[in-house]
Amino acid sequence: MKPLVSFVGTSGCGKTTLIEKVITELVNRGYKVSTVKHDAHDFQMDKEGKDTWRHKNAGASAIIISNKNKFALISDVEEEKSIFELVAMLPENTDIVVAEGFKQELQHKIEVYRNGFSTKLQCRDDNKLMAIATDCPNDPEVQGFHLLDLNNTNEIVDFIINKLNI
Repeated sequence: MKPLVSFVGTSGCGKTTLIEKVITELVNRGYKVSTVKHDAHDFQMDKEGKDTWRHKNAGASAIIISNKNKFALISDVEEEKSIFELVAMLPENTDIVVAEGFKQELQHKIEVYRNGFSTKLQCRDDNKLMAIATDCPNDPEVQGFHLLDLNNTNEIVDFIINKLNI
């Protein structure tokens, strides 16, 4: 199983911004990073009128679009895929998987807890919660957890590398 860490937290707390910084730092350190993003809504990857949309609209249950630089798969599913099923689909040369969301699943997590956005920990009782990345370390809600400085990407990446042994 590829090393996997998921960033979780309330909507708008800065998960995506932090993940962008973590990915950049991991890549700068020579790691091949893949990501998995959970979406609670009915996302749309392709635009109405584009060929892949037209194929799907015509009734195709799976569509792959490919060129010399990338490919994407859009597929109907009977039920939502687990994070582990999705990770199994990633390229073999992935050194680490960084996920956003999946707070209900059983992978390692770092919760983003940001002043003005977070009021309650989402994964307080989850034994896979490794740390809290926060800008308010004195908030009573985060006491008793391993705290990381939300604004110190190097500290967060060092923690992930050491904790996941990559």
